[in-house]
Amino acid sequence: MNLTYLNNTILPHEQKVVILPRQDFEVAEYFAGIGLVRLGLEIAGWKVVFANDYAIEKYKMYHAFFNDFQDHYVIENIFNLNPNIIPKTLLATASFPCIDLSLAGKQNGINGTYSSAFWGFIEILKKQDNEKPKLVLLENVNGWLTSNNGDDFRLTIKALNSLGYACDVISLDAIR
Repeated sequence: MNLTYLNNTILPHEQKVVILPRQDFEVAEYFAGIGLVRLGLEIAGWKVVFANDYAIEKYKMYHAFFNDFQDHYVIENIFNLNPNIIPKTLLATASFPCIDLSLAGKQNGINGTYSSAFWGFIEILKKQDNEKPKLVLLENVNGWLTSNNGDDFRLTIKALNSLGYACDVISLDAIR
């Protein structure tokens, strides 16, 4: 594998950033929406080879941003998604609905009407078995950490642990 280095002009204190060849950085993007996670991942050298969401409005916006959408965007409810159509990837991202976890929402928790879509994602990973990605990235609101006194977050971590994933948390302040 050939490594290339990129001089970092954004953070001058960083000397070099290692960029691996794109073909090694393939990602499946669940709850893809309009592709905001994809935008960030592409900057880092990832290639989205599968994207899924159920809302036609989000699909239309994704289509407006990305020319290759027809190759990999599947409109389907996560609970009805066929895992056999999903290519093997290094990373799976899931920006599952936050409505039930957000402090601004109804706070119904991870088993609420919307946020329970997380469990559909877990079922996909289970069905992928040996083909499941080595890495998983979940994105959601800070309320996820405290929903139902932290029990919802613990449940999601336990679900990932049961599939062999070790977990870590990074909290980002979008304002900064």
